[in-house]
Amino acid sequence: MASIRSALIPVALCAVALASCSDDPGDTAGGDGGAVGTGSTGATGSGGTAAGGAGTGGGVNIGGGTSDGGGGSAGAGCEKIDFLFIVDNSVSMQDQQAQLVAAFPNFIKSIETTVNAGSNVHVMVADTDAWGRCNTANPWTGIDPSSTTCNAYIKQTVFDECDRTWGAGVVHPAGQYASNKKCGFPAGRRWLQQGDTDIPGAFACAAQVGTAGHSSERPMESLLAAISPKLNGSGGCNEGFLRDDALLVVTFISDDPNYEDKGTPQSWYDAVVAAKKGDPKAAVVVGFTPAFPTCPGSGTPKGAHWAEFVAKFPFNLHASVCAGDYSTTFAQAVKVIDEGCDKYVPPVK
Repeated sequence: MASIRSALIPVALCAVALASCSDDPGDTAGGDGGAVGTGSTGATGSGGTAAGGAGTGGGVNIGGGTSDGGGGSAGAGCEKIDFLFIVDNSVSMQDQQAQLVAAFPNFIKSIETTVNAGSNVHVMVADTDAWGRCNTANPWTGIDPSSTTCNAYIKQTVFDECDRTWGAGVVHPAGQYASNKKCGFPAGRRWLQQGDTDIPGAFACAAQVGTAGHSSERPMESLLAAISPKLNGSGGCNEGFLRDDALLVVTFISDDPNYEDKGTPQSWYDAVVAAKKGDPKAAVVVGFTPAFPTCPGSGTPKGAHWAEFVAKFPFNLHASVCAGDYSTTFAQAVKVIDEGCDKYVPPVK
């Protein structure tokens, strides 16, 4: 299979939505993710459970698609990919953000040698709230300005309006464990593409969103906002990011056992498919959730709602958020993305 051009190596980490546990006492993360298992497939996938449960191994569940390519000749391969990373910026996310950064280099190398994505990639990071805990110099008011996550930088900085728009691309993360600087994105753009200066540095900066976010983490709402016509249309914060003829790759990671997103797995699925012109094979979804026996936590539904959402897509991967090393899961993600790319047929203009 053709490889991504070397200029794209730093940008293709597959839309990772990192959501975390909430601040309730029952929310904990840790332990290991168990072995690799099978399951968590969509309606056209192979094996697994309809709701995307724990699978046989309790660690990684893979769903594959059917052999047909949808609206045209199968196997031609996608030529464009839009990668969306939704990274939870709540108080419990320091370790998960570090694991994402650690897994990034090998994942990118695998994408380069495996996935037929041409030379046309968009990459964007979003967090899981509009604004979080801290007051700013704008002035904006946070929900908990006395929190230790509110460092001097976030308190003394004036931010742009899109910095507190739900689903907008992150370019200026601030607060405890954040990059606490502007991330060097091209002027007027909140996403990256091939040819941009220092793509690895800009991505790493944006992905380190920190832990000063809102205590109510809603990655699904952030996802739907990020790909909405309002944000992607003319004058929107994410203008130009989402393309009709690109494969959309979304990955989210959450150890929150509670149900805080508005909507249902079906409504989230319907919204993503609608954004991709009604084609469920136009999206690959990867979810790290606590819906595995090895994950601690006593909340309800303990990630089952997210597992159900992931399982609806023909090309999906459901993994344990409690794994101490995400490299194995990202290696599996490359295979799922590669298959989804090969089977995707863009709409005819």
